[in-house]
Amino acid sequence: IAARERAALVESRATVLVVDDSLSVRRTLAELLSDAGFHVTQAADGVEAVAAMEQERPRVVLTDMEMPRMNGLELTTHLRRRADTHDLPVIMITSRSTQKHRDQAALAGVTRFVTKPYSEVALLKDVQELIRA
Repeated sequence: IAARERAALVESRATVLVVDDSLSVRRTLAELLSDAGFHVTQAADGVEAVAAMEQERPRVVLTDMEMPRMNGLELTTHLRRRADTHDLPVIMITSRSTQKHRDQAALAGVTRFVTKPYSEVALLKDVQELIRA
């Protein structure tokens, strides 16, 4: 196997954590990512996400903005404050598209801000780029 193909194989096995309070959204994203070759873990909110990361460290986190208990902004802020997750890429996927929401996400430390409806191709490209970075 060529070095490039080997690198792609390693990347494709990377774990991605999907955090959303909507079961259908989690399932849709998990299926998309699994079909693309990623290993996917899921959490219903930021509290579950933090617990899930204690078990298995993802290479990228995809999170909703608005969730109960700990929302995506709070989760991202939490990750940025911890030494072991400070640089963990976070993609926020939300229906909130105003500049105010983009500013809040940037302030929390979100790596990429994606609004719904999103392009599956573009989202997969974002995940792959962040894993390579």
